[in-house]
Amino acid sequence: MKGSFRFTKKERIAEPQDFRRVMKLGRRNSSRNFVLFIQVSEKTFHRLGIVVKKEIGSAAFRNRMKRYIREFFRLNKHEIKGSYDIILMIKKGCSFNRYQEAEKELRGLFIL
Repeated sequence: MKGSFRFTKKERIAEPQDFRRVMKLGRRNSSRNFVLFIQVSEKTFHRLGIVVKKEIGSAAFRNRMKRYIREFFRLNKHEIKGSYDIILMIKKGCSFNRYQEAEKELRGLFIL
């Protein structure tokens, strides 16, 4: 299973039109600190996009939140059945101090 827990470049959503498509046509699910947009993909793997607005906090905090999300996705993408394009947006007022807090909320959002 070497390399199966990596977060590769092909698994990232980078194009603005892909972000717009998933956010407009995908299903929406919310939690206290996150909004999840998910849409079935024609690819054979999951892709992840992260949206963090500047009003969320300092650059260091925004980058920490992105690292938490990428780490969660990297470790748990094998538990998600099917193939999806996933956009995770962080809500204003998000205040995590530890990865375990973010992981617990993300598990509830993905229902893993």
